[in-house]
Amino acid sequence: MNLAVPLLALAYNGLVLFWLAHALRKIYTARRAAWSAFLISVAVHSATMLFLDAENRLTALIFWAVPHMLLLPLLLYSAQRANRD
Repeated sequence: MNLAVPLLALAYNGLVLFWLAHALRKIYTARRAAWSAFLISVAVHSATMLFLDAENRLTALIFWAVPHMLLLPLLLYSAQRANRD
C-alpha cells in the first residue's frame, strides 16, 4: 500500500499533463504546448496549496512537484518527437 499512493500520484499527474498538452497542441506548437501544460498545472496546484493547512503543505507539494519534475523531461521528449514527424 505504501507504493500505491505515489504511483497513483504519478499516474494522475502524467494523465493530466499529457492530456492538457495534447489539447493545447491544437493551437500551439508541440514544445510550447508542453511548456504551457506544465506551467498551467503548476499554477493551479500552487494556488490550491494556499488553501491547505500549514502542516499538510509539504506533503501536498511532494505529491505534485515530484511527479511533475519526473514527467517534464518525458513531456518535452514527446513534444520533440511530435515536431520531427
